[in-house]
Amino acid sequence: GGSNDADNSGSLKYVRVEYAGVPINPNQEVNSFTFGSVGSGTSFEYLQASYGLDDSFEWFGGTVSGKYLIAYRGLDDDFDMDFGFRGNLQFIVGMRGATLADQSGSNGFEIDNDGQGTAATPFTSAVISNATLIGPKETNATSISPQFQNGMHLRRNNKMKIYNTVVTGYPNGIFIDGTATLANANSGDLVLNRVIIAGVPSWGTGGFGGSTTLAPNRFGVGEGNDG
Repeated sequence: GGSNDADNSGSLKYVRVEYAGVPINPNQEVNSFTFGSVGSGTSFEYLQASYGLDDSFEWFGGTVSGKYLIAYRGLDDDFDMDFGFRGNLQFIVGMRGATLADQSGSNGFEIDNDGQGTAATPFTSAVISNATLIGPKETNATSISPQFQNGMHLRRNNKMKIYNTVVTGYPNGIFIDGTATLANANSGDLVLNRVIIAGVPSWGTGGFGGSTTLAPNRFGVGEGNDG
């Protein structure tokens, strides 16, 4: 891909990757699916990552779009995006096992602009629609790994747009992390619309959706949020 947003790296359809994640260095494992600067000419649909020891899906930049993606019982994050990823994803599902979590902390979405949260362009600003993130806490009695964190960890200056999504069964629902990321939410550059949080103890520590927090831009009652 590189500098070619329209790069065509081929097509993946009906592909399942199981038990990926062999460490190439200490604490550096291989994702199940990795898309490095892949362009919009590429197509992928009906992909499943199962029992991977790192992220199930990760995008490092690029503009590729995809749909019908399943992350099943991976160890780290279900869907990880950074370094200017700007594609469109829809009809995606993440399902976790109660004890399968990584020492780095496991999330449904983990999204950054880059590792330092700079304002480098293009911003990580993908559009996600029709996602379901099912965390490890099946019932109140289910004992889960203490390494589980958030249904969505939105951090480091990203500008995501997330619609028609359900998050359930995580210790925290949504964590909007960092001053720049909060500013993006307030300005409307980071948008959550028709997002339902259910069956989680809290919304995280980012300040949004708390019982004493006024409804900010794009997070108001009537847009599908239960905060």
